[in-house]
Amino acid sequence: MFIFRNKQSKRIKQSSVKRHKSSTNLEIKNNFDSIMRFSESVLDQAKDFKNSKDRLKEENEHPLIDVVRLIGRQLQSQYLTNLLYQRDEALLSILSPKDVLFDPSAWISKDGTIFEDVMRKLKTDKVISLNRDLVLPCSWKKSRMVTCIAMIGEGRRRGQWRQDYNNHYVNLWLPMGIAWVGSGNHSISTGIIQGKGHIIPKNVYDISDVYDYVYCDGLNYYRKEDGSIISPVMNAEFAAIFEIGRMMTENSISY
Repeated sequence: MFIFRNKQSKRIKQSSVKRHKSSTNLEIKNNFDSIMRFSESVLDQAKDFKNSKDRLKEENEHPLIDVVRLIGRQLQSQYLTNLLYQRDEALLSILSPKDVLFDPSAWISKDGTIFEDVMRKLKTDKVISLNRDLVLPCSWKKSRMVTCIAMIGEGRRRGQWRQDYNNHYVNLWLPMGIAWVGSGNHSISTGIIQGKGHIIPKNVYDISDVYDYVYCDGLNYYRKEDGSIISPVMNAEFAAIFEIGRMMTENSISY
């Protein structure tokens, strides 16, 4: 009898885990779909306005860029504040494409092509605004964050925020305008908090060609050539940002 109950309990636990996973996947899918409907509405209205008023000039930013900023704000805030609540700094999660999108080294075609193979490095004079753009730092040391906030700023010991070209390392992804921070996480976080400062990215990459290989439905990322799964969706917002990048590519829109 004891063995039976133990097995039954194990089956119930496994069933509960499966239901929880299915519920989580459904929530991610629903959030993804909701964001995409919103984004499509913005694109449609922007098209109507341009067609009727001819106001969206080439030099002006497209409204979809604001949508990307909006969608990424929650994740940005999460990683700006994570260290306030985590006692063990070793448990702080990192923030990279692998953690919220999918592994850039994963095959996106059967011939072994990977995401990084189709990223095109550009020479451009893009400047990133810390008070507006989607910049994604990941602060991991409380003492460094304390020092940066206490020391950086107008009237503070280190003075107003400015780019440190020996320390601040940012990669910018187009067309969406995502700035991944590789170095200088704590001081860049401080600039974002203060809403001041600009950064010239170390590298600028156009990822538009990846859409020839990959698509996402809010549940998984798939290889277009055969529909096989590259990775499950880990973050609804970034799955949506990925597909908004496709919308931008198809409509010749870029940050």
